[in-house]
Amino acid sequence: MAPRGERRHLQTPPQKGASQELAPILGGKSSGPAQLSFGASTAVGEGAALDELRSARSGAAWVLDKTLREKEEAKWEALVASASGKAPPKVAACLNRCAPAVAWAAVGCEVCVPVYVKVFKALYYVLSKLPTDVLGIVWGLCLVFFGGVYPLTMAAFEAFRQCGGAETYAALHDLQVQYGNAKKALEDDDALDADGDGVADVEQRAVADTIRRKNYLVLTATDPVALDRGFKGLYTAWVAVIAVLKIQFAQMVALGSAIGDFLGQLLRVPLTQVLVHVMDKETQKWIPTIIFYTCKVVAIAVAIHVQKLLSAFYSAVRGGLLVSRNVMYVLDRKGVFKLDPNETYVDEVTGWALAAVGFYCQFSGGFAMPPFVRVILWPFETAEAGLLWGIMAADETPQTA
Repeated sequence: MAPRGERRHLQTPPQKGASQELAPILGGKSSGPAQLSFGASTAVGEGAALDELRSARSGAAWVLDKTLREKEEAKWEALVASASGKAPPKVAACLNRCAPAVAWAAVGCEVCVPVYVKVFKALYYVLSKLPTDVLGIVWGLCLVFFGGVYPLTMAAFEAFRQCGGAETYAALHDLQVQYGNAKKALEDDDALDADGDGVADVEQRAVADTIRRKNYLVLTATDPVALDRGFKGLYTAWVAVIAVLKIQFAQMVALGSAIGDFLGQLLRVPLTQVLVHVMDKETQKWIPTIIFYTCKVVAIAVAIHVQKLLSAFYSAVRGGLLVSRNVMYVLDRKGVFKLDPNETYVDEVTGWALAAVGFYCQFSGGFAMPPFVRVILWPFETAEAGLLWGIMAADETPQTA
């Protein structure tokens, strides 16, 4: 029997480091600081992470001022009222009733979105300074403890890197620059007091005139070519990711469809015999449809749960090995001791042990985060829901008679 190291080299080709495996995903290299390219706008200097966080806190402080908050909400309500003036009567009545809710949601977005952008910039700065093997440990831990909670998001991230991530980063940078130009033009206009009466001109204009002027400022401050390039890049990445996810999660859809058909046929007769005594005679024609769609809903829920189990197991194992092997590279780089993953089973033992812990934590939590954590991670919740909708919508094909 061949020695330990020879067996592993005979079974598989010499492994690249786990940090090298991570490099194509995160855009880094196998040694030195990770080079994540999000565009020049995120290239911040020393202390930029703290500056971003302080800026985020001060930028959101105005929402605590009741006068400023009510003033901003009144502006949005006026915009909704102006839009309802050109809508059909029933639509206008609905818009007017919804105006306070729309204004509240708009003000919330004005506060939350910039804060999250600045927090992500600060997080990027911290991660960009880490060596790629340390970054591999971070990514591995995410896979271990969140692979089943956000399976589509994790898979989409890897698919995104494989489907032209650098080009999409450039597109995002173009959109960010154009957004900054438009935002600056609008803020300068809000502060403008041409007649010097101490009241901003924007507060003295009619709502319709304000909307026309804001549209004019946005159109003059932005570059249509850059916007077109940015939106095309995002759309291309979205289509590529959805295509990859559709292939990866085709088993989920097929499993749900098969279970739904089986349950529909199995329960059609007994449920019909029950429902005919519960529903009115005039509505009994809906019984087959109710049974069919109920079975489909149950089947899709079961399929999603099964897929989460599979995704959590795969992600936990992959993440655990990624963590254990990168820890070995870090210890080797720090001179603590030299341990080659190709010559020992320590990485497998520790990796699988960590994977078991991560899978148990996800399973015991029902593959869901605590409510307060879900509030903090709402961008990931939104991304997960959007990806699931994208897969389901892309799976629907027109049926012909």
